[in-house]
Amino acid sequence: MNNITLPACLPDVYSYDILENLKVEVHVVTNVYKIPIDNLFLMAARKNTKRGFLFVSKILGKHIPVHPLIPLLGGGALASRYASVMYQQRDFEENCDFSKAFTNLSLMTTAWEYIKSNPLPLPEKTLFIGFAETATALGHGAFSCFAQNAKYIHTTRDNIVGADMVLNFAEEHSHAVDHYCYGIEREWFANDETIVLVDDEITTGKSALNFIRAIQQQYPRKKYAVLSLLDWRSKADKQKYLEVQKELQIQIHTISLVSGEIAVEGEPMADGQEPFSYAAQKHEEPIVEKLIIKDDLGMVKNFSSLNTKAEENNIPYLHATGRFGITTQEQNDIEKAYCKVGNWLKQKRQGKNALCLGTGEFMYIPFRIAGYMGEGVSVQSTTRSPIYPVQRENYGVQQAICFANPEDGSIANYVYNIPSAYYDEIFIFFEREVEDNDLASLLQALAPIGVSRIYLVTCVSRNLIKPMIPHPKPIGSYNPKDVVFLLKNISGLVPELDNQIREAAIQGGRHYSEMLPVEYQPKPEYMTLFQNVLQETAEKIALAAGSVAEQIIHLKGTGLVLVSLARAGTPIGILIKRYIEEQFGISLPHYSISIIRDKGIDENALLYIRQQHPDATIQFIDGWTGKGAITNQLMEACTIFNQKYRETVEPDLAVLADPGHCVRLYGTREDFLIPSACLNSTVSGLVSRTVHVEELIDETDFHGARFYEEWIKEDVSLLFIDTIVDKYPLISHKASQMARKHIRDLQVPTWAGLNTIKQLQVTFNLPDINLIKPGVGETTRVLLRRVPWKILIDNKENPNLQHILLLAKDRGVAVEEFTGMSYSCCGLIKTMGGD
Repeated sequence: MNNITLPACLPDVYSYDILENLKVEVHVVTNVYKIPIDNLFLMAARKNTKRGFLFVSKILGKHIPVHPLIPLLGGGALASRYASVMYQQRDFEENCDFSKAFTNLSLMTTAWEYIKSNPLPLPEKTLFIGFAETATALGHGAFSCFAQNAKYIHTTRDNIVGADMVLNFAEEHSHAVDHYCYGIEREWFANDETIVLVDDEITTGKSALNFIRAIQQQYPRKKYAVLSLLDWRSKADKQKYLEVQKELQIQIHTISLVSGEIAVEGEPMADGQEPFSYAAQKHEEPIVEKLIIKDDLGMVKNFSSLNTKAEENNIPYLHATGRFGITTQEQNDIEKAYCKVGNWLKQKRQGKNALCLGTGEFMYIPFRIAGYMGEGVSVQSTTRSPIYPVQRENYGVQQAICFANPEDGSIANYVYNIPSAYYDEIFIFFEREVEDNDLASLLQALAPIGVSRIYLVTCVSRNLIKPMIPHPKPIGSYNPKDVVFLLKNISGLVPELDNQIREAAIQGGRHYSEMLPVEYQPKPEYMTLFQNVLQETAEKIALAAGSVAEQIIHLKGTGLVLVSLARAGTPIGILIKRYIEEQFGISLPHYSISIIRDKGIDENALLYIRQQHPDATIQFIDGWTGKGAITNQLMEACTIFNQKYRETVEPDLAVLADPGHCVRLYGTREDFLIPSACLNSTVSGLVSRTVHVEELIDETDFHGARFYEEWIKEDVSLLFIDTIVDKYPLISHKASQMARKHIRDLQVPTWAGLNTIKQLQVTFNLPDINLIKPGVGETTRVLLRRVPWKILIDNKENPNLQHILLLAKDRGVAVEEFTGMSYSCCGLIKTMGGD
C-alpha cells in the first residue's frame, strides 16, 4: 500500500492497493485541521458486492482499537467544525490542537479536558442524529460538546416493541440497510428546528439524502446539516444535493474534517473468495466473570425487542444511550456515573493492557466508562460489517473473529484487530443482559487469542424486567373519560368495622389499610350544609383548581399524565383535567391510584401508567395537605420505585389547598372547607378509601377499594364536579394571572405547619404525632372515621368550620378554641384506654 503526495498547489493524492484486484485513489482537497491522513483511516476490503472497500477509521473505535479519548475527540472536532461553519464560533479551534491531539496523549488529554470544561454555546435548538451502527458514539460525542439547545438520538437496527417508530429510511450500500428512529416524543421532530445528521464517512451521500427525504415528508423544515469525518462525494453527488435542496426548498449544509474525491479501479471480491486470514494460536481458556452495573447509569426504557426469529427480549433498554432521545440536561446528569462505574471496573483490573469492547450500537457509554479505568486501556466495538482480514502492513483489518450475535444468533458479528496474547483482560459491555448459552459463540471465538480474563459487564439486568400489569376493570361512578381508577374491587372481602373497634386495632398495631370504617351516613341537616357550602365556595374552589392547572401546564408542558391520590385527590384531579381541557384544548390522561402511609405507593399502578405512557411526565395530585405525611410518603415511595425500576418519577405533588406549606404547586394556602371533604364515598365516585391486605392482592393486582354501588342514588360526585366546572369561565383570566405570579415567586416548601403539630403534641402530651390531624379536611376525616378525643379550632366564628361544629355535635365530641395555630382546626384522636 503506497501513499503518494503531490505538490501543495494540487490536491493530496493517496493510492491504496487494497487487494490484488481492487485499488482506490483518494484526492484530498480540504483538511481543515491538518490532521495527517494516516491518523484518520486505513483501507480494507468489504464483503459487500455493492461497495467492495471500506475506510477503516482510526477515530471511531469500531474496527481498530484506540485510546478511549480518541472517539470523544473525534466528536469534539466535529462539534468544533459545526460551530465554526454555522456560527463562526472558534473556541475549540483556537484551544485544541486537533492536528496533533489524535496521536499525542498529552495534547489529547489537554484537548478533551478543555472540551469537557468549556461546552460550546448553541444559538439554535438543534437535533443531532447519529447513524447506526458505526456513528452512534461519534454523534453522541458531537452532541455532548454543546452547552444547551441540543438533543440527540441515534438510528437503530433493533426491532423494538412498544415504542412508536418515528422515522425509517434505507442505507443503500450497507450490509444492513434499514434504519429506524423510535420512542421519542414526536415534538422532537414536529418543529422547524435544525437537524444535523452525523456519520463517519460520506461516499455518495445517498443515505443522508434518503433520511432527509423521510424527515421532510413527515416533519418538514428548512435547514439540515450533514456532519462527517470524511466527505468523498463526487461533483455529480454534490450536484444531487443542490437539486434536492431546490426540489424540497431546504438548506443542506455539508460539513466535514476532510473532503475530496475517490477513484476506484477493480471489482469487489466475489463471495467465497477468501484471502489469507490470521489464525490465533492456542492458549489456555480465559476466566470469565459476570459483572452487573446496578442503578448507576440512570433510568431504563421498558421496551422489548424482537430478533430475526421473532423471539422477544423484554429486558429494558438504557435511556442514556440516546436510542430513544436524550437532552443536554439528561446527558449532564449522567456524567458522574461514568466516573463511578469506571473506577469500580478499574479495581477489577489485574493486568497491564485491557480492551473495553462495546457491542454493536452500544459504544458511547462503554467508551466513556473506559476513560476512567486507568492506563493501558483501549476501546472498540463488535460490528455487523463483514471485512476481509489480511496480514499486511497498513491494511485496515489484520485479524478477524466471527461469532453469532449474542442478542440474535442468526446474525453474524465480528471483532477485528485483536492481536494474539496482547491483552491481559477484555471487558465486554452489554446494554441488556444476555443468556449464558447465547454467549457461547462469542466466548469460544475469543478463547484462542490469549487473554487471561474476560469480564461480561451488563448494564441492565433481567431483574429489571417489569411485570406486565393487566388493564384495570371498571370501578366507581365517574365517567372513565374523567378518571380511570387503578384499583381492585374488593367489595365484600374486607369487613367494615365500627370506629371504636377499628381505632383500638390501629393503636394496637394493626395497619389502618387492612380495615374499612363504616361509611358515615349523613343526616339531612348535614347534606343541606354540604349543598350550601358547595354553592358558597364553588367559585373559590374553581379559582384554586384553575390556578393549579395553569401552574402545571406552564411548568411541565403538555406531555403529562395526571395521577391523583385516591380518594381525596380524585375529584381534584378531575377538576384540574377539566380545566385543562376547557382552557387549553388538551385531554390529558388521568388515573387515580393508592398511596398508603407506612406502606407506600401502589407500584403496580405506576408500572401500568409507565406501560401506557412511557415518555410522559407524571403529575401527582391530592386534595390538601395536613402535616405532610402523604407528601413525605410520596417522596420516599418514588425514591424506592426509581431505584427498583431505574425510573425517574418525580414526587412533585400539586394540591388544591396547602395550609401545611408542604408543596410548591397549590391553589391556596387558606385552610378552608373543600366540600368534597365533607363526605366520604358519595363525593368521591362511590369508592372507599384504599385497602392493602396481602392475601387479597396478587402479584399484578392494584391496591383494593370497595365500590358502594348501592348508594348510587345518594351519589353527588358529579354534582360536585359540574358545579365547580360551571364557574371556570368566570375565573379563567384571574387563575392565569395567579398562576403566573405563583411561578415567578415559586418557593421551596417550608413545612411550617409541622411546627404547629409538634407544639400540639407536647401541649396535649400525645404519644404519637399521628394522633393529630391538622386542617379542615383531616379534621373532617377524624370525625367521620376515627375516634376523636377533641377538636381544636382557631375561632368559633370561622365560617369554614360550620360542618366541623355540626359533626362534632352529632358525634358528641368536645370542641376547644386554641389560638395561634397555622390551621383553622385540628382533630385529636383519642388514645384508647385513656380518658
